[in-house]
Amino acid sequence: MADSKYFLRQIAFFILLFSIFSPSSAHNKSTTTTTTTTTTPPSGCSCPCPCPSDSSPPSGSLPPPGSPPSSGSLPPSGSPPLSSGSPPPSGYPPLPSGSPPPSGYSPPSSSQFDFKSCFSRIFAFGDSYTDTGNAQLMGGFQPFISQIFSQFSSGQLPGYRLCNGRLVIDFLCDALSIPTLRPYADSSAEFSKGVNFAIAGSTTLSTDFFSQFISKGHSLMWNANPESCDTQINWFNKYIAEKGCKGINEEACRGEMANSLFWIGEMGGNDYARLYGSHVLHKLLITQAVGHVHKLLRVILDKGARFIVVQGLPPAGCLPLHLSFCPLKDRDQYGCSNIANSLIMAHNELLQAKLEELRRKYSNAMIIYADYWKAYQTILTNYKSYQFEQPFDVCCGAGGGPFNFELNSLCGSAGTSTCKDANKYINWDGIHLTEAMYKHVSDLFFHKDHCRPSFAELIMKKKQMMMGSST
Repeated sequence: MADSKYFLRQIAFFILLFSIFSPSSAHNKSTTTTTTTTTTPPSGCSCPCPCPSDSSPPSGSLPPPGSPPSSGSLPPSGSPPLSSGSPPPSGYPPLPSGSPPPSGYSPPSSSQFDFKSCFSRIFAFGDSYTDTGNAQLMGGFQPFISQIFSQFSSGQLPGYRLCNGRLVIDFLCDALSIPTLRPYADSSAEFSKGVNFAIAGSTTLSTDFFSQFISKGHSLMWNANPESCDTQINWFNKYIAEKGCKGINEEACRGEMANSLFWIGEMGGNDYARLYGSHVLHKLLITQAVGHVHKLLRVILDKGARFIVVQGLPPAGCLPLHLSFCPLKDRDQYGCSNIANSLIMAHNELLQAKLEELRRKYSNAMIIYADYWKAYQTILTNYKSYQFEQPFDVCCGAGGGPFNFELNSLCGSAGTSTCKDANKYINWDGIHLTEAMYKHVSDLFFHKDHCRPSFAELIMKKKQMMMGSST
């Protein structure tokens, strides 16, 4: 514990030094005189994306704007990294039979399988892209958010979501014919079909780290101090001991976990949003964020989990939160922030490497990677074919500012309003996506093989296990 506190204090010390002496800090304080137009964040708020510096960033940080994109950056349409036509990475799990794929083998299509009744329980983890009510029940939001919840709440969709409707986890439940997952913080909920442990605004770095060592800045719609993702691990362990496996032995408990589907949603995105602007911590932050996902996976695998889906991060540089405050010259071929997305790419690459390590160690488990980056890119590149008219503008905003997004007038606050047809928008509030976008992402995950291995292969392996247990 003492070593941990010392380590955090050292991090804080370097942050303080960097914020005082770094060129990027000076850049933020200076008045822009070039022809490139930027939007100045409000007082007390750091640039949500990594602000460019006139000098070369330290080793391990992101390249300056205008430098050639690194390996793995957003490619031209039709050639995403690790596409279905690319050879599988080292450690890629074998076919369910355990034999090598025959010549010309292609993964089975999800349309060949009926997902219904394949899993009887789902356990979900993540942040606001997955949370169905935990943050609200814990008092984690600023008061104005309650206006959105009251406006869009529906008896058919219990809980609270930072969206105008369903999330990916809701579409997953629909596909598996499982009732909508109730948040763990709901003391009156019944969890026989699974639990949602995800907490909106949660970070991989500890709450103490943000409260003691990092300037609060702008907390967006959340309370200033975020909830640590470790809370979700603690909740899961408590659920297993008090409800999920109460009254049964360890072997039976492992059997229950082996028959459940574990969904690991977005984790780490909130850390990057809160700490953008500091080049010096990028490598450390990526290691910490991915390390937490790895820690969570070890916990559930050791409890007996065999079927796990792990989401990568979506390209945050395509969200108005980052686009509104970064220079216009910091744009990739899709109109997104190149610097912000470089950070996300590095996270996703390290995450996939860690998943390969776990596949080798837990050979009986099926761990698939849901490529949120590729799914988002697929839709953004051809957004009109998905019936979207606005690839960057937000549906719910203040009616002013770039992309209809203003940091001090977030969706739900005084003076904001919603668009007439949210189905035409990718972005709900500049930070989160619309139900229409989540629906298309879900379809790409479940039916269009934007998972590696495909979601169909996971279903096929689960059905084989079910058939084996019934003989």
